Amino acid sequence: MNRRIAAIVALLIVISGFVVGSILSNQKKPVRRFQRPKQQEQIKTMAVESGDVRTTVMITGPLAALDRVDVYAEVSGVLLVTEKRFRPGSRFERGEPLIRIDDSVYRNNLLAQKSGLLNTLTLLLPDLSIDFPESAGRWTAYLDSFDLQKSLSPLPEPGSEKERYYVASHDIYSQFYTVKGMEATLAKYTIRAPYGGVVTASEINPGTLVRQGQKLGEFANTSIYEMEAFADLEEVRLLRVGMPAVFTCDDLPGTFRGTVSRISEVIDQRTQLVGVYITTTDKRLRDGLYMTASIESDPIVDASRIPRSALVGNGHVWVVRDSMLTLQEIDVDAFEDGQIVVRGLADGAVVVTEPPEQAVEGMKLPAPAAAGAPPGAAGAGGRRGH
Repeated sequence: MNRRIAAIVALLIVISGFVVGSILSNQKKPVRRFQRPKQQEQIKTMAVESGDVRTTVMITGPLAALDRVDVYAEVSGVLLVTEKRFRPGSRFERGEPLIRIDDSVYRNNLLAQKSGLLNTLTLLLPDLSIDFPESAGRWTAYLDSFDLQKSLSPLPEPGSEKERYYVASHDIYSQFYTVKGMEATLAKYTIRAPYGGVVTASEINPGTLVRQGQKLGEFANTSIYEMEAFADLEEVRLLRVGMPAVFTCDDLPGTFRGTVSRISEVIDQRTQLVGVYITTTDKRLRDGLYMTASIESDPIVDASRIPRSALVGNGHVWVVRDSMLTLQEIDVDAFEDGQIVVRGLADGAVVVTEPPEQAVEGMKLPAPAAAGAPPGAAGAGGRRGH
């Protein structure tokens, strides 16, 4: 009996505790949190300066010898050993023999042909002295200077058409031009350097048989180089032939001077870029170097520099007029690192450098920022562009 009474008392105590806690919780007021007023985002602006602006066009490309020839054999024969081997890296001056091919057989045939001409001239002279005595002296002097080992000199000019026909009837002109043609062919057995340069490739060794039309190697001029690079239409519009350029290379110290020699008038269909060619004669350079060329443009009149982030679309910026945003059209003349050169902005115009995403025409700008606001905020003076 006592246990039952104790259990009832304990249950009443628990129920009373829940009731009292519920009453007290309903009487407690909720804690009110203080919310800071939301600050309106400040818009960064700058005041631009308009005037003559020069920009630098940067283009890159490989350097290559301007003059480069493939060396081919025009005659057949065995390649002879020369004092200076025709091997990659070998340097030759202008007119120096690059390759010599054995010409002994052909030279003997040429001497036989020249001997035949000499014999014909000797038989012609007695009859010529009788029929054309006034010309006999010229032909006698020609025979006296005739040398089988030297190149033929031009034949004496006939004094009349009758004399010309007389000489032609003795087959003199035919034999003469046959010999001159053979002399030209004989000269092809020795291939000479067309300019000072180096051998860049060799595909033949002394003692081997050279066939007519066979490629023997490559030869390049090392006194003048050309860089082929590509630029877009906006950059090409700022360039012209004759402009000076400054080369730099990661593999060589210092700078190198060059000149814009050609600008293509055809756009590459794949890249939509235009070829620009710059020449240089600096002897420190080498064929195959990858170079960067800096070309300073002519002054762009009434232009301004503004951050690239200010550009809206392809050709607009937001400007501030009477504390409101206005979308203004501009002409973009050049892109630089983080900046663009534009025309169409008045001197002192206030440009929004970081347009907000919700910017619309006629948008009212926020009030000037309080002390400590970041520089360049709208109403705080902005930055002065250059």
